[in-house]
Amino acid sequence: MGEEQAQVYGQAIRTKVLANSGDCATIAQLVGSSERTMTDQHILLARQPIFDIDIKVRAYELLFRGDNTNQANVFDGDSATSQVFLNAFNELDISEVVQHHPAYINFTRNLIINPPPFDKHRFVIEVLEDIEADAELIENLQKLKNAGYTIALDDFVYSAKWDAALHIADIVKIDVLAFDEAEIKRHVNLLKRFNVILLAEKVETHEMFHYCKDLGFTLFQGYFLSKPEQVKGRKVPANKLVVLNLLTQLQDPNAELGKIAAIIVKDPVLSVKLIKLVNSAAFSGRREITSLQHAVSMLGLRQVKSWATLLSLSNMADKPNALSVLAMTRAKMCQLLAECFTNSADSDAYFTTGLLSNLDAFFDVELQEIIGSMPLSQLVVDALLLGNGPIGTVIKTVIQFEQAQWDELDMDALAKLNIGTKEMELAYRESIRWASQLGAVVNNA
Repeated sequence: MGEEQAQVYGQAIRTKVLANSGDCATIAQLVGSSERTMTDQHILLARQPIFDIDIKVRAYELLFRGDNTNQANVFDGDSATSQVFLNAFNELDISEVVQHHPAYINFTRNLIINPPPFDKHRFVIEVLEDIEADAELIENLQKLKNAGYTIALDDFVYSAKWDAALHIADIVKIDVLAFDEAEIKRHVNLLKRFNVILLAEKVETHEMFHYCKDLGFTLFQGYFLSKPEQVKGRKVPANKLVVLNLLTQLQDPNAELGKIAAIIVKDPVLSVKLIKLVNSAAFSGRREITSLQHAVSMLGLRQVKSWATLLSLSNMADKPNALSVLAMTRAKMCQLLAECFTNSADSDAYFTTGLLSNLDAFFDVELQEIIGSMPLSQLVVDALLLGNGPIGTVIKTVIQFEQAQWDELDMDALAKLNIGTKEMELAYRESIRWASQLGAVVNNA
């Protein structure tokens, strides 16, 4: 889609939306006609969790761009945001993307002044940092606030010209990578006179998370959760060694089904969780499973290993549920992408790789040290540690996609595996849906 066509499309969306009154259902009604104006262009969408001080997910930011990943994005901001609304309410039910949490979405100036109808309880309006804070913008932000919408100022850098907006805003997002610690502290002090919630974004380390928390930030966004805390010189604690030893046995390529079942049955919690998992909606269509032996026989060796590994990780009490959901999402997306070029049996190795890709965050020990103690195939080891081979390409792709690093995707390598943007988009959406569904079972079993 060319730039002119994208602008026309964006304007068409706005015109139709504004012509309709009411609620978010209106957006869904636009899908039929809008899709007819679309080509094979896809909107790539990723979600990034927003955590509270207890590292519980409180919201998601929805990030997006066109699928022409090797060139500048041809979508203007208005049409891209409009397409996200369409995707959220059509191809993906919004509840599958964000569950019961609100979704933060970037709003351009045009969409603030002429907003589409959307549920004020489901979405948070993010005011982009490059928007001029003039009287017209302030007036329309106030209208949105009076109507009950939540307003967030994105990538905020303090200037007196934003004071009027700060009296309206509910949330201020500060990019902590853009400032040193002294400047972060200065911004916090400047914002104390305003009644706003402080959100630290691009929090990359646990140290920065704790620093911001101590300053008074109550919401956090970034990749610190997927990284280990205190890596250097740290050994696996005794209570986690039990889990690690179990994982090692589960990954033994020579282990037969009977041996794996015998390992699981020794852990009553793991046994119960596995039975509950098999009886969940993910395995719908099967008769109720009442015993571990029955569950094991139904799943087969490969799946038993994968599920037992997942359940063991989710049973680590000192880690937030979001970490195991992340592992599930990665595992499923790796498997789905692998099925583009290999059979389902061979794709199990890709599932395992995704599942194990953030073991360092679970155990707070360098990944190399953990992987070195496990009887994994060299292909999986090289994929995890070096990014080599098809498995390495897939796991790198999955991580880049979840972090919205679409410009870093190796499209040439992916093309050789029959993976394009459409396949990535569909795999990501399905993995989110699947992991959200399973996460509720796994973490509450």
